[in-house]
Amino acid sequence: MRDQIAALAMLQQLDLELKVIEEKLEKYPQEMNRIISELDNAKRSIIEAKKEIEQLGTNKKEIEEKSELNRSTIKKSEKRLFEIKTYREYEALQKEISETKSVNASLEDQILQVMELFENTEQFISDKEAELTGKEVECERLVTDYKSKISELEKIHEVKRRDKEKIVSLIKPEIIPVYEKIKARNGIAIAPARNEVCTGCNMNIPPQLFNEVLRLTQVIQCPNCRRILYCEESVNGEQIQTA
Repeated sequence: MRDQIAALAMLQQLDLELKVIEEKLEKYPQEMNRIISELDNAKRSIIEAKKEIEQLGTNKKEIEEKSELNRSTIKKSEKRLFEIKTYREYEALQKEISETKSVNASLEDQILQVMELFENTEQFISDKEAELTGKEVECERLVTDYKSKISELEKIHEVKRRDKEKIVSLIKPEIIPVYEKIKARNGIAIAPARNEVCTGCNMNIPPQLFNEVLRLTQVIQCPNCRRILYCEESVNGEQIQTA
């Protein structure tokens, strides 16, 4: 049984190492996607800003055309003032000119607002394009680094997976389901017992049960957490042949 417990301890160590590797293999692609997504968003913001610049230019042109048309109307109306013979017509035309001038003043304000937005958007594009160059370089560096790490981790994972298969082949078939069930529930399936205490849950072990752990004649589980117990001194130095 001593060799079985030693094999279980090695199996658990491999499982823990594989779990860390698998977590990284899951995390690194997510990080790569996040970095690429951030770069894509930066590019998209520039594209959207350029579309906005184009639209602002169109808006400015339309407002200027309306303003120019109103100025032309005002000039014509002002000339007509000298041709009108009744006060009522003169007053009506004067009111029309005043209203048109008021509309034009509002249009001029709109043009100034559009020009300000245009300048701000141009500055935004200039700043973002300057940042984008650095982001592209950094993105390429990070993605290359993550790909290298993933490639290396996949190789290590394959080696450890094969090692695990060899260790599992040395353990009695009836013990494996017990180990897997405890691991699924607690994460850690096998724990050292020290001074009549399970180090997995820190609960006391009955003296008689602890003596059984020391003898290692069978698989002993903690009465509290159900982890498989072993005494480190009993398995230290145990040689496990995996070849």
